[in-house]
Amino acid sequence: MTSREQQILEWIKQNPMISQNELAELAGITRSGIAAHISNLVKKGYLQGKGYIVAPESYVVVVGGITLDIFGIPDDEVIEKKSNSGVIYSDVGGLGRNIAVNLTKLEIPNYFISVYGHDSAGEEFKRDALEKKLNITYASQISSMPTSRYLYINQTSAKRIFGVDDSRIHDEITPEFLKSRLTILRNAKMIVIDPNLPEKTITWLYQNFQQPLLADSINKVTRLKPGIEALDTLVLNADESQAITEIKIVDRKSAQRCADKLLAMGITNVFIYDAEVGFLYRTPKETFYAPVTLTKVLNTNGVGAAALAAIIYARRQGLTTKQTAQVTQVAAQSAMTTYLNIYEGMTPELLATV
Repeated sequence: MTSREQQILEWIKQNPMISQNELAELAGITRSGIAAHISNLVKKGYLQGKGYIVAPESYVVVVGGITLDIFGIPDDEVIEKKSNSGVIYSDVGGLGRNIAVNLTKLEIPNYFISVYGHDSAGEEFKRDALEKKLNITYASQISSMPTSRYLYINQTSAKRIFGVDDSRIHDEITPEFLKSRLTILRNAKMIVIDPNLPEKTITWLYQNFQQPLLADSINKVTRLKPGIEALDTLVLNADESQAITEIKIVDRKSAQRCADKLLAMGITNVFIYDAEVGFLYRTPKETFYAPVTLTKVLNTNGVGAAALAAIIYARRQGLTTKQTAQVTQVAAQSAMTTYLNIYEGMTPELLATV
């Protein structure tokens, strides 16, 4: 089997009812080219023809961004206007993508709806999605804009110094774009909303879907604020709390005040994390706090995505509020132990130890 045939076979395994036009778009080749590859797969015995199947009865939809992250970690405290020695990493990321990958690693069926460009970063994303078995049937590769990129520098403490975010392509995820995917959205048990989406798209999701809506915060968190009472769950880092609640989190008490205000806004479940402050999980009836116990936090870029996936895992497993807080803290702290966006050890077995 050729590498292209292997790629096409994996996409068909993910969605046996995928059309040849959809496969052609994913592969970046013509429909007739896809037909030839499928014919070869049938001849070689890998396919017996396409059959009708029923979509998974219980799945999550993630609507959000794909980004190529390029980031630097200096060896020592940063000296301004000087060259700082350190390590530069490149990793496929994006909040929505990171959440979807974590869900997949936790064996939670999900569909990831997004957009990416016809460029090297877009091709890298497709290869990575195939490797990680991420279902991107309802994502779209477009030629009008480049794939989103995020360039940032962290202090040695993992605190962000600055970042440059070129995510213009995410403006293409409009209500009209999502309306062509309406059936898959309506049948989802939960929908995850990425603040990278245009505000009009977030509002449309708030107004048109009654199943639990969950979100993680990033620097565009203010886009979630109009109509935020529609959210069932919000994962929030301390640096972004002020944009929503006007409360700056500096310790456990201020984190508690922030969570209280979010609950007063109508959100049911709140998880706040910070490398120095710790973890706080809050519902209308219960509060659970845990400090960060790591000797060194390497990065916090993938923490929120891991935490949100763990909350969804806990919900699907029917865990208690206390157990939910515990598995979420385990997932969040595990994500702090890697420079990359996804903690490779994120599995059901990891969370089952709680």
